[in-house]
Amino acid sequence: MNTVANSKMKGYLAASLLLVTGCASATTSPTVNSVIKQVKSTVEKEKLVSDPACTDYLFTKDAEKGMDLVDVMEKQGGTCPGDPQVQHRLFSVYVDKKTHQMVSDKDDPKNGNLSLLQPAE
Repeated sequence: MNTVANSKMKGYLAASLLLVTGCASATTSPTVNSVIKQVKSTVEKEKLVSDPACTDYLFTKDAEKGMDLVDVMEKQGGTCPGDPQVQHRLFSVYVDKKTHQMVSDKDDPKNGNLSLLQPAE
């Protein structure tokens, strides 16, 4: 590989790492908090998880056009059973950014078939 191509490759790699790092950073904006709060409230009130204390919520902004994504994850370690190095996705919830309507693969997480998820009252 010539020097110019090698230099370009390193530049692309560095830019990619910065992009990924920026996307992965934690944020506590009011939008993120309200989306997670909406999903968490519905998940707990509808008893969609067996132990709310051993559940985490992973937020992805703009996962689909006009939709944020919250992955409902199994938390392990500490007071929760299991290997703390492992987090299993239980199911996902997409939240429409304008209407706040939710769809989820809670009934079919393996194949990802989505169904309407009514917000908890």
